Amino acid sequence: MAGDFFVSGLTGSGFDGGAMVQQLLQLRSLPIQRLQVEKQEIEVKLSYLDELYNSVDSFYNLFSSLDVEELFKGKGATVSNGDVLSVSVTEDAPNVEFDVTVNSLSKGEIRASNGGVTNLTDTFAISGTLTLSYNTGSATESFNINYSAGQTLEDLVNAINSAQDRVKASVYYDGNKYNLMLSESDVGASTVETDTVGGTYAISVSGLPTELGTGLNTLQEAKNASITLGTGTPITSPTNTFENVISGITITVKDLGSSNVKVNDNYLKVSTFLNDFVKNYNEVVDMVDAFTSGENALFIGENTITNLKYGMANRLDPLIELGILNYDGDTGQISIDSGKLNDLLNSDTQRVKDAISNLKGSFGTYLEVQSNTFESFKNTLQERSDRVDERIQVLSLRLAQEEVLLRREFARLEAFISEADSLRQRFQQFMTSLSELGGNK
Repeated sequence: MAGDFFVSGLTGSGFDGGAMVQQLLQLRSLPIQRLQVEKQEIEVKLSYLDELYNSVDSFYNLFSSLDVEELFKGKGATVSNGDVLSVSVTEDAPNVEFDVTVNSLSKGEIRASNGGVTNLTDTFAISGTLTLSYNTGSATESFNINYSAGQTLEDLVNAINSAQDRVKASVYYDGNKYNLMLSESDVGASTVETDTVGGTYAISVSGLPTELGTGLNTLQEAKNASITLGTGTPITSPTNTFENVISGITITVKDLGSSNVKVNDNYLKVSTFLNDFVKNYNEVVDMVDAFTSGENALFIGENTITNLKYGMANRLDPLIELGILNYDGDTGQISIDSGKLNDLLNSDTQRVKDAISNLKGSFGTYLEVQSNTFESFKNTLQERSDRVDERIQVLSLRLAQEEVLLRREFARLEAFISEADSLRQRFQQFMTSLSELGGNK
């Protein structure tokens, strides 16, 4: 009870009530210890069962999110000369083969002032306004940038870059002076090709500081990329990428030259799905074997888990009949015959599609049921664990109450023994005294 305080072994009688109480409590606590071991075993089972449940649930999700038709819509492209170009395709691309000749690559225009300063610390003598024009091919965009006397070339560069994002300004040293250099920020923003004879430029300026000259020299001419498909008319692009030259086909050119392009059905998504299927299947089989095989297996003889392995194996027929799945009867593991799969995808795609559809129907339904079964199994174990825990708490409380009673009773017994021992000693002393008196007479 609260407030009770017991001390034993202080009377000198040789009787240690505390030690006897401790021994009794150890005996009385054996049921609690057995329950604690049982609870620990249940918790371990719950941990492993949760791992198996997650694996089964992940396997089920592979099928629940599967769109078989979408799986077979992939397209792929091959090129004979990857140094000249690369090709990307979408599912809308037709199966087609064609030759591509790269006539030119895209280049951005770069121009520099025809005058410059000797040192970067040189300043402008007068103030003014620089007008920067950018020709997109369909319109001309103009930007006014003010500069002041006392500013430097680098100040002007920063002001130009802050005012717009069509043209990148920087300092260009020609070996003699520091000039203002202007280059296209995005070559795809303009379709204009430089024509120095006709005076057509993507970038032009007016109002340059007198220190920077009267105009711009062209360091690099703007050039559109150009390709020819077969013997057709050249196609141009302001960048090196030609989007949807044929529906769903995008070509990116890298160098001048020619290359053959071939677009075909691509079944990478089918192979990826089947590889994921094999991976998930084998993981579940490994767990079932680990949990149910061997003398010390946690779930040995537990049919709910053991039957999972055989239930899955019985649903492999759609792939086994096609010859694309190998089944190891000793281990229960499976693997895909990639060569046979590729042959079938190229010769009889519909059979593979039908097999995967059947697989989805059988496995999807079965794994959903198993997932729910394991969740119920987990809940049952958890309820059992909770009941054991409640029993431990009840017995622990009862043991604590018994401990108080035992210590109180043994304290009384020890006090009684002590008092009796004291009386015995006094009686012995009395008898000794009488004996001594009798001997003297």
